[in-house]
Amino acid sequence: MKYKLLILIGISSILSASEIKGYSIFNYDNNAFSIDRAYFQYTDDISDELFFKLRYDVGRDSDENGDTKLSTYLKNAYVDWKVDNIGKLSFGLLSTISYSIQEKTWGYRFISKSSIDKAGFITTADFGVGFSKKYGGFDLNIQLLNGEGYKKQDSDEKIKTYIRLMKGESNLSKNDGINYGIILTSYEGDDGDEDNENLFGIFSGWSKDRLRLGFEYYTFESWHINTDMLETELLTSINANYTINENFDIFMRHYMLETDGVNNSDTAETLIGGVWNPTKGLYIAPNVAVNDDLEDYRLTFMFKY
Repeated sequence: MKYKLLILIGISSILSASEIKGYSIFNYDNNAFSIDRAYFQYTDDISDELFFKLRYDVGRDSDENGDTKLSTYLKNAYVDWKVDNIGKLSFGLLSTISYSIQEKTWGYRFISKSSIDKAGFITTADFGVGFSKKYGGFDLNIQLLNGEGYKKQDSDEKIKTYIRLMKGESNLSKNDGINYGIILTSYEGDDGDEDNENLFGIFSGWSKDRLRLGFEYYTFESWHINTDMLETELLTSINANYTINENFDIFMRHYMLETDGVNNSDTAETLIGGVWNPTKGLYIAPNVAVNDDLEDYRLTFMFKY
């Protein structure tokens, strides 16, 4: 009996220091039901200085025939190490720093990706190391990553550099405040196959009482080695959210992408809808995406635990 009690106390202490959570996204779109994504993650404060995170991502992949299937990937597996008088060091499969602040200002990842992710300018996770530290109210983040993303192994022995400098409230979907910042990424591809890429962006967000606003602007340049041509893409995104009551929000986002180079094209999309939270952990979002005179009506569900 004594040993059983000690085992139960040990298990309880481990669970109290860790957290298991995740969410699943369901859609009704074009007269069909689907599961778009599911996340499962485990986090643990191993000590006052060391934090660990493990996350699995289930999403849809397209094969060469255009068919989609659900595939499981390891999205995160890293530790954060807080070092006195130095800053925070991160090692492993990291979430990239170029989109997280903007995504929280947008607040509806389960309905649509953040604008910079939707445009394909960045990968959301990659293998490497990171450093972060606050300087006079500014938050500096630097990452040195493989560049291929979390679904591929390193193939060119090149490093992609991510830099973010921001000031203000990092999560405007939960807290009032303001933020603004810049992001830079640089990647020198393999001379034989990969393109050289450079990204510069500015972002800002504001939240007060029931209203939340966000703005993003990016320039993405890629030098196509095979065609010896420079392609420039300009992305502008604005979003607004208004809380009607504690259970219902309405939102709007306008997204515009201009491409000049190998492919010349303009893409614009306006996303409008509402989010109903009838009970803890359940979100129901009727929404419509207006794109090139086409209207796509959707009903999106998220179960969060």
